[in-house]
Amino acid sequence: MKNLIQVSLGFLFLPYLLTSCAKAQMLNLSTDKAVREALAKISNFKSMDNLCIQRMKESAIIILIGNHAHDRDCRIDGAFIDSRYLAETDAAFSKTALAALGWKAANQERREQLAKLWVEKGLLAFYTVLYEKHKDFTARTEFHPPQIASTGNGETIVSLWTSAMRRKVEFQRHEFTFAKDGNYLGGSTR
Repeated sequence: MKNLIQVSLGFLFLPYLLTSCAKAQMLNLSTDKAVREALAKISNFKSMDNLCIQRMKESAIIILIGNHAHDRDCRIDGAFIDSRYLAETDAAFSKTALAALGWKAANQERREQLAKLWVEKGLLAFYTVLYEKHKDFTARTEFHPPQIASTGNGETIVSLWTSAMRRKVEFQRHEFTFAKDGNYLGGSTR
């Protein structure tokens, strides 16, 4: 009988314990200072000296982290997604971000919009996405504003041009491909 009471009490308090544990794991990332402190605890994070922090307006749970180099603008290194830091090189990086944006419940048309949003405001957050041809644009390839396409097997492809400041303004064409489940399949930069 005593064991039955202990088990019953355990089930009664289990939701409280689980909620308490979940709250304990949530990081306070409400300020840039708090983000810096959380990053300082990550042993594999490179440098805090040239840190860039950008919060996605479209999703409060995604905080983008980048780093400046002496010869270029900021470049993405990773992000806090729902209080969990993922490096840009992590295989689950884009899939986790797309899931936070609502990828799983979206139809293909909405997935195209989410892929474009993630590329522009996430992966290329510290670049300038070009919607019109810049006056100094001299690339050999034809300019086009951001384009989205879907393949027959549910893949989503985002193609766009950016400008970035290095020693001078440079233009790059990027292409990103995402699987039906949100996995990043690869891309190219020219």
